[in-house]
Amino acid sequence: MRLVLGFFFLLIGITSCNAQTINGVYADSSDGALKNCYAIFSQEEDTIRMTHYLEFEGASFVEHGQGIVKGDSLIYAVTVTLNGPDWPTQGVHRLRIEQGGEVLRGIYRDSKGNSGPLVFLKRKFD
Repeated sequence: MRLVLGFFFLLIGITSCNAQTINGVYADSSDGALKNCYAIFSQEEDTIRMTHYLEFEGASFVEHGQGIVKGDSLIYAVTVTLNGPDWPTQGVHRLRIEQGGEVLRGIYRDSKGNSGPLVFLKRKFD
C-alpha cells in the first residue's frame, strides 16, 4: 500500500512540474490595424487573468479578463475599461495553448456581436 501511495504522490509531483503555464507577456499579432498590443497573462492553477493594452487609430484601449484554463484551452470574459466611442465593453476570448505556451490562438466575441481571430505570441525579454 505504501508503495502505491508513494507512486501516486510521485506521479502528482511529476505532473505538476510538467504542467504548462502561460504566465508572461504576449504580443497581440491578430490585426495589422492595431498597434502596440500587449497582453499579460497570469495563471494560478486553473484560473487565468489577463490585461490587454492596444492602440487603434491613435486611441488607447485597455481590457481585463478572468476565466479558466482547461487542458490546452483558455476561456475568459473580458471587460473593456478604457475605450473609444462605439467600442464594445464586454466580450469572451477562447484560446488554444500551442507550441508549449509560446502561442495562444483562438477567437473573440464581443457584446455587439463581432467576432474574429486572436493570436498572442509570447515575448522574450533579454
